[in-house]
Amino acid sequence: MESVTHSCGHTRKYRLNGPAHSVQRQIEHREAMPCPKCKKAQEEARFVAECETAALANAEMGLPELTGTASQVSYAEKCRKEAVMFARMKRTPMEEIIEAMSRPTQARWWIENKDLGMHEWLPTINDQFPAR
Repeated sequence: MESVTHSCGHTRKYRLNGPAHSVQRQIEHREAMPCPKCKKAQEEARFVAECETAALANAEMGLPELTGTASQVSYAEKCRKEAVMFARMKRTPMEEIIEAMSRPTQARWWIENKDLGMHEWLPTINDQFPAR
């Protein structure tokens, strides 16, 4: 068992196999990275920051608040921001995007439809949520 001190300062033991030069390379590689717990925490913090940034951008565009649990709303805001970006890439007028993207207000809907393609967002919203 080899003891490795990660870049985050945490020490962890690993069972490393191979010739000495290979084991040394593995140790150096692991020392340059945070431990698995810290890496996961960093990824979660990055995701939360992306969701918060998306929520602010959506609010600045005038999109209404979403309904659902706090975690659903947070993730759905990120999905909705990506949908807006796709619609903008399609050169759709911003007024049309805002009007359409304001109709679905349930976070759950945005999460369930997060994988729609660039050309599918507005037609799907228009089919499922007719203009008022």
